[in-house]
Amino acid sequence: MIKKCRAMIRRICAAALMVAALGTLPADQVMAVTSSGSIAKGIDVSMHNGTVNWGQVANSGIDFTFIKVGSTKSGVDPQFAANITGAQAAGIKTGIYLYSYATTPEQAANEANLVLQWIEPYTVNYPIVFDIEDKCHKNLSDQQLIDIINAFCTAIDAAGYYPMVYSNKNMFVQKLSITGWDKWVAQYNDTCEYNNNVCFWQYSSHGSVNGVGGRVDVNYQYKDYSSLIIPEGFIERNGNVRFYRNWKMQKGWVAHNDTKYYLDGAGNLVRGWFTDATGTYYLSPQDGSIARGQCNIDGADHYFTADGVKTSGWVVLGDLKYFYDPANNGAMKREWLSDEKGNFYYFDANDGHMLTGVQVIGGKNYLFSPEGIRVTGMNAREDGCYYYDPATGEMVTGWFMAADKTYYADAAGHIVTGIYEIDGQPYYFDETGVLIRNQDLELNGKAYHATPEGVLTEVEAAQAGEGEAAAQE
Repeated sequence: MIKKCRAMIRRICAAALMVAALGTLPADQVMAVTSSGSIAKGIDVSMHNGTVNWGQVANSGIDFTFIKVGSTKSGVDPQFAANITGAQAAGIKTGIYLYSYATTPEQAANEANLVLQWIEPYTVNYPIVFDIEDKCHKNLSDQQLIDIINAFCTAIDAAGYYPMVYSNKNMFVQKLSITGWDKWVAQYNDTCEYNNNVCFWQYSSHGSVNGVGGRVDVNYQYKDYSSLIIPEGFIERNGNVRFYRNWKMQKGWVAHNDTKYYLDGAGNLVRGWFTDATGTYYLSPQDGSIARGQCNIDGADHYFTADGVKTSGWVVLGDLKYFYDPANNGAMKREWLSDEKGNFYYFDANDGHMLTGVQVIGGKNYLFSPEGIRVTGMNAREDGCYYYDPATGEMVTGWFMAADKTYYADAAGHIVTGIYEIDGQPYYFDETGVLIRNQDLELNGKAYHATPEGVLTEVEAAQAGEGEAAAQE
């Protein structure tokens, strides 16, 4: 007895020295030496345990169970369906294990695929375990065994489940010590003499638990899986982010917390630009959520619907209108735009909203209709008539021709009418603004003559009378 205690003390001290030498273990690495460090207690069962009363098991303080799903030789365990549904109904965390006969990675991958088929209708919310201890494994090399384990566990991980390896202590010590997957170690003893990443320890095959007839395998748990296996939400694993719902990894679009995310065919969260049959989306580089509304991406503004679909073309937001250019990946248009009908529009250089009404752009005056179309030609408003160059849309000032007629617009752009002095010379423009040329006129009770150039000269009364007499002769 004294020798046994001394041996135990030596093992505990050795473990402590190892931690001191190596530093703190990574968060997902655990060390198990005795039952005192455990965080939960559970059982593992198969057809050999007969019918289990899972309600009684739960009431006896059992937190978790590993249920045999089957093997390639015997098929699905006859009690698997009853066990997994009963354990889940009782609120017990439920993992499963496969007894392996694989001697090659290909066979191990096939075993993983079988497991995934068998568990598909059920909820598995604890690790899926690869039980590698059969006599067919005894003569394989360490690397062959590691390759077999990796093939199974990688396939299980790719399907969104949490893989783990089960074997006896001697197998782990002699052949499997380098595996990086979580370990469930069988050693029927008062201590577990293997302490390299032990997450579960099967410490006896002669346990007694209410609800299980006869003896049952009993286990201690050392690793906390509460943040690694979850009913719903995101988990980062091996550099990738996955989303779970009802304990199962999701693929494709998922709605969560009033937004949407996309998981690719491997279940990994997609970020950045993404296009499928429903449209083009931008998924946040930070958390993968869809962009909505107006967003600036790599220096360009884009608009996304409430469902996250990128929009091209016209968008009305409140009282303002915007254009997202299909020819430029849907980026918001700023400044000038012409359409297929030859209409011109202008969008604010800062926030991109479409301009309407009178605007000064680049020191030039323009007029835009309520629909945003640049106005050209004559335009009558309450304060007068204006003319906008048909080619440029700029408001014209000074002399100009329109429809072979001559007009003049003052410095404010008003088309003048009546007698108007320009550069010290009087001219007469009719009520529509047309310059009158080469005519005699009576204006405000006075007689005038408009020269061929349109300059207005006052005619003396006698000259006017002579003109009338000559006309009578």
